[in-house]
Amino acid sequence: MIRFDVSALIKARLGKTLTLNLDTGRQTLKDLEVSFLRGSVQAIRVQSGLLIQGAVASQLRLECVRCLEPFDFPVVLELEEIFRLAPAKAHHSSYLVGEDGWIDLAPLLREQAWVDIPMKPLCRPDCKGLCPHCGANLNIEPCTCEQIRIDPRLAPLQKLRE
Repeated sequence: MIRFDVSALIKARLGKTLTLNLDTGRQTLKDLEVSFLRGSVQAIRVQSGLLIQGAVASQLRLECVRCLEPFDFPVVLELEEIFRLAPAKAHHSSYLVGEDGWIDLAPLLREQAWVDIPMKPLCRPDCKGLCPHCGANLNIEPCTCEQIRIDPRLAPLQKLRE
């Protein structure tokens, strides 16, 4: 949980701001691992609650779709969301300021991180992947498989050639 006390803004005048600084080490955002979170976020008192705006740099721990090796993927999470005050009726997907005056940024950071993950994350653009036959990681070692493969359905035709 990445929680901040914003109780000073709950009864403040509209437009009042509070800067929230993040500088954490390795975190787990539910089902997503991040190496660090660094940045500053502004909490601004608005009519409907608190507007959270800012940018947070991080590195996500992902798995390459070609070689299946874990790697760190750098991202900058752009945040802009309204946290509604606790007694207000909230929509299903809205974020809330707790009755104790604290907000938890972890769900918002997690959501933004998932949006920033590419469809097919690669450890590097020229990743060679795995051999489809022996499973060797072609980035680390050459494949020991037979170079010329004959489709088993066409193997009887090879006998005719001999």
